[in-house]
Amino acid sequence: MQIGKAFTYTFEDAKWFSKLLIGALISIVPFLNIAWGGYTCEIIRRVARQDPEPLAGWDDLGTKFMQGLILLIAGIIYSLPIIILSLFMIPLFAGAAATEGDMQTMLATAGTGIGILLGCLISLYVLALTVFMPAVQINYARKVTFASCFEIGAIIRLATSNLGNYLLAWLAYLVFAMLAGLVGGGIASILGLIPCIGWILAVLITAVITPLVGVVYAHLFGQVAAVA
Repeated sequence: MQIGKAFTYTFEDAKWFSKLLIGALISIVPFLNIAWGGYTCEIIRRVARQDPEPLAGWDDLGTKFMQGLILLIAGIIYSLPIIILSLFMIPLFAGAAATEGDMQTMLATAGTGIGILLGCLISLYVLALTVFMPAVQINYARKVTFASCFEIGAIIRLATSNLGNYLLAWLAYLVFAMLAGLVGGGIASILGLIPCIGWILAVLITAVITPLVGVVYAHLFGQVAAVA
């Protein structure tokens, strides 16, 4: 794994500024920003085949959008357990609100206990999903079929066949995303105190974070795909 390369390769591209600028603009447009999923897929493919120019362009926006949409739908399907567990709490709290006296206290106590348990389960599932989804994307980037997002056996083998590098890529991405979010959010908050110009700069800073994190993520897992 070349961790450092994931942070520097972008600026080795002669057109890096225009590519990231277009990416930043796309990232702040609702619905259109789904294309980022397809964009990172293209980078993963390029890094996996050791393309000398891994930073993709935006000339085929429609294709990137459709690939990103498929990944989004797959992510929603994988997130269904979270949605179901969250919805499970509604009848319990509704029942507590509709009753009085000892029954209300009992239902409220039960709701608190079950809420803590479900909260722990949801947190564990979310953590597992953040580890699992990059492997889903790698498998999809290779085969570009909706079914490939649910080839559980192949996806698990892809992640575990080179588990050390996979977890290293995941950890590097996670740390960078958190740091970029904190630094970018802090700068944007300060700029937000300045009327007009500061507000515009704050939006631009926030918009830049998405492409920077995205291209680092894609290169890291492109390296994993190359080894796998």
